[in-house]
Amino acid sequence: MRLPLTDEQKSAATCTDDRVYIEASPGSGKTTVATERYGVCRYMRGDSERGVLALSFARSARGELYERVMRRWGSAAMRWPHKVWTLDHLHAALVQHLLASGALRWPGGHTQLEIVDTWRGHAGSRPLPAGAYRCGLYVDSGQVRIGGTTAAPATHAFSAAKKYRERLEDGLCTHEEIRQVLSSAIQKGSPLEGIVSDFLKGTISSLIVDEVFDGNRLDLRIVHAAATKGVPTTLIGDPWQALYAFRGAAPNLVPSVVTALGFTACPITESFRFQTGAMQSMAATLRLRQPVSVGAGASDRCDVVLASEWARLWGCTSVLPLSFGQVTNRVDAAMAILLDHVVAQRFKRLSSFGPDAEVMLGLDETVLRAEGPTQLPSVMATLSSGAADAASTAFAELREVLLSMGSNNITSLTAPKMAVRYDRLRTLSERAALADVIPGLTIHQAKGREWRRVGVALSDVEVARLASGLDETREADRTLYVGLTRARESTCAV
Repeated sequence: MRLPLTDEQKSAATCTDDRVYIEASPGSGKTTVATERYGVCRYMRGDSERGVLALSFARSARGELYERVMRRWGSAAMRWPHKVWTLDHLHAALVQHLLASGALRWPGGHTQLEIVDTWRGHAGSRPLPAGAYRCGLYVDSGQVRIGGTTAAPATHAFSAAKKYRERLEDGLCTHEEIRQVLSSAIQKGSPLEGIVSDFLKGTISSLIVDEVFDGNRLDLRIVHAAATKGVPTTLIGDPWQALYAFRGAAPNLVPSVVTALGFTACPITESFRFQTGAMQSMAATLRLRQPVSVGAGASDRCDVVLASEWARLWGCTSVLPLSFGQVTNRVDAAMAILLDHVVAQRFKRLSSFGPDAEVMLGLDETVLRAEGPTQLPSVMATLSSGAADAASTAFAELREVLLSMGSNNITSLTAPKMAVRYDRLRTLSERAALADVIPGLTIHQAKGREWRRVGVALSDVEVARLASGLDETREADRTLYVGLTRARESTCAV
C-alpha cells in the first residue's frame, strides 16, 4: 500500500525539469521519493529503445530500491531497458561496451570479462598495506596496459606483474581494475570519452543517482557526461551523510556539479524517523553545527550499539560486535568464520566479513553452511572450557575443522600477534556466554538503517567534536552525524 507523500516529496518526485537535485535529510523518505521519481521518469520519459537507469552504490541499497520499485510500480516498470543498478554495474557495462566495439583492447584480446569482488584467494595476490606498491591498469592508445599504483586503503592485490598479467589474460579482473580502466579511458578530450557519452545518451532516457555524495571523481564524470548530453538527470543525497572518502568519494565536488549544470534544488527536510522531541531537537542542532552532548545510558536498553571502530565496540562488555575488523590474513579469516557462526546463532544473521573470510580461506559456501553448524560448536565448547590454554587449543581445533572443510592452510602468526588473537577469542567466549547481548556495528555498516533505541560508543575526541559543533566538510564529523541519527526514539552514550 502506497503511503501519502508530503508536499515536499511530491514536488521532488514530479519535478519536470531535466536536472533535479534532491537533498534529503535522515528519515525524510529518500528511498520513497527515489521510487516515485523512478515511476514518473519511467512512464513520462521511457521509450522502447532507452530506459530509466537508477543507480546506487551498495548492493543492499540497490536491492532495496529495486524491491520498492517492483512493489510500487509493478514488474512492467523493470522490463528491459529499464533497470536499477549499482555504480559498479554501470562501470562494467561501459567497459564491456568499449571492448565489444573494438575501441578498447584487453590483454589476451578478451571482449567479455569475469569481474570478481576481490583478488583474495587468487594465486599471486597478497595483502598489501595502505600506500604499498601494487599493479594497476591504464589505457594508452586504446590498449589496456599494466602499470604501477599505490594501495590505498589496504587491500589484496598483486605486486608482481607476471602473475597479474596471467589473471588479466584469463579475462579476470576486479571492479577496481574496471574503475582504473574507465577513469583512464574517458579523460577529457579522449576519443573514448565521446563513445561513452554517446552510449549513455543512446541507452538512458532518464538517470537517477542515489547517495550522490558517496560518488568518486569517476562517478561524477559519468553524471556530468550524461547530463551534458541531454539525459534528464536526478541526483539524490545528503552532504551530511557522505562516509566513503576513504574509498575515493569526493563529496566536495557535488555542489560544483549541481551549480555548474544548473540543477533545480528540491529539498526534502521533514523527517519521519524521529518520533520523540529529543531526537528531533538533536538532529536539528547537529545540522546547525551547534554543540551537542549525548546523555549516558545502559547498552542493555539499546537495540544496537554503534561506533566508528570495531575495537571500541569490543570494549563494551555487553556488546557482541559483528566483526573483529578487516580480514587481512588467514588467521583472522578463521576467527571471522567462528564469529560468523556465533553471530548467526545469536542474531540470525551473518557477520560483516564472513564472506571475505570464506574467499581468503578458499572455502565452499555450501560446504561451510552444511558442516559449520555441526563442527564449530565443539570449538566454542573448547574455548569456554575455562582451561588456561583454552584459546590456543580452540584455535588449533578451529584450524583442523576448517581444513577438513577444504580450507587453505592456516599458518600461525608470530607469538605476540597470536597472543592478541587469543585475547580476542577469550572475549568472544565471554560475550557468547551472556544471556542478553547487543549487536555492535560500525557506523559505516549502519548507514541507511534505523532502530528504535541506539547506543553509541564515543571516544574522547568524538565527545569534544560534538561539544564544539560538527562540520559536514569533515568526514569524521559526518560519521558522527550518521551514527547519532539512526534512532527513532533515543540515542545514548554507552
